[in-house]
Amino acid sequence: MAYYVVYDKLSGEIENVVECPEFLAGTIHLDENQSYLRVESQVSPQEYLIIKGSLVLKG
Repeated sequence: MAYYVVYDKLSGEIENVVECPEFLAGTIHLDENQSYLRVESQVSPQEYLIIKGSLVLKG
């Protein structure tokens, strides 16, 4: 299994954390303003943002 974060492309805010096999990652439902990124472990949306395609600790 792998972890993916679904995030808002404009704000970088993580909106969901999904656990699924890698081969199913392409089936993750995304709205028009969302994207997803694979992460090494489950992360807390309150503690992290996605900036320029990287997971960053909120400061």
